[in-house]
Amino acid sequence: MLNSGRQGHIKIAGVAIFVLFILWLYKLNAGNYLLPTRESTLRPGQENVEVADPEATLKIEEAVETVEAVATSTSIPHAVESPVTPSKKPTGGKKHEKTVIMGKTYKEDATWVKEKLPDWRPIIYAVDSRTDKDYLHVLVNKGKESMPYLTYLIDFYDDLSDVNVFIHAHENGYPRAWHNDPQSADYSAVKMLELLRLDNVREKGYVNLRCNPNPGCPADLHSQNESFDKGRIKIGWRKLWAHIHGNNLYPESVGVACCAQFAVTRERIHEQPKEYYEKLMDWLLTTDEEDAGRVFEYFWHMIFGMTAVHCRSNYRNCVCEVYDCTAGAEKRRSLNSLLMKRAV
Repeated sequence: MLNSGRQGHIKIAGVAIFVLFILWLYKLNAGNYLLPTRESTLRPGQENVEVADPEATLKIEEAVETVEAVATSTSIPHAVESPVTPSKKPTGGKKHEKTVIMGKTYKEDATWVKEKLPDWRPIIYAVDSRTDKDYLHVLVNKGKESMPYLTYLIDFYDDLSDVNVFIHAHENGYPRAWHNDPQSADYSAVKMLELLRLDNVREKGYVNLRCNPNPGCPADLHSQNESFDKGRIKIGWRKLWAHIHGNNLYPESVGVACCAQFAVTRERIHEQPKEYYEKLMDWLLTTDEEDAGRVFEYFWHMIFGMTAVHCRSNYRNCVCEVYDCTAGAEKRRSLNSLLMKRAV
């Protein structure tokens, strides 16, 4: 009798415990404290996170997708990597004394830079080939040398050299390289850079590599004159000015010796924030002007802090200021005089 009574009590206690467990589970379920079920969106460790309204969550996700789409469509195009061969990016670390920057077409040979200027860092862009692994790349071939120049200023803004020289890919030869200042009979770009006075560049901040004032000087562009012989160049120049400055307070005249080849120090480039060069790139990528490169020819010197009319009146003084005239000076100055007449 005692054993049967004890067994009955045990059964009653077991039933009571089971009922209490069920009630406990019910309360937990009512309070949303159950562990995740198949229909639950919670994960272990998130039991105390309030579940948002599904419709509100969907609206938020749609809004995020919209913002991301707008951001992608309006991002600065130059930051897009090449889908074929990405451009190399600066790695930092080593500081360079001097860099030569240029753009080249697939027909142009730029191997002379590494071969004949071994102490210069070469930054060369293949402007019309996205598969050339020997060179860097631009987003689009537009604006002649302006595209590789601006690409360098933006991508290497934090890895500039002490002196940065922007030139064309023609090594030598007249008339092909007529835009080079004649420091040799064949208008050699190598000779130009070998004789370039880096001390003068560091002192001035910006130096035009061409002393011959023709074309471009004394004042080749009159931005406020409606009857202007440069045609579309003036119109494009006004557009670029308005894009950068946000006004139409154009200088009366603009003059600079041809042809967008110059040396600039790191400090002078850094006088403008990186966003400034990105804004220039934005105009180049979006403009409908057919000859945007020529527009920039009348703008580079002003970008780097020079006056609107930046012309040298004395050719000989300019040559010996920009280039080293100490070795064989008289002979070379005589050669320069003859070559300048031919260039005119």
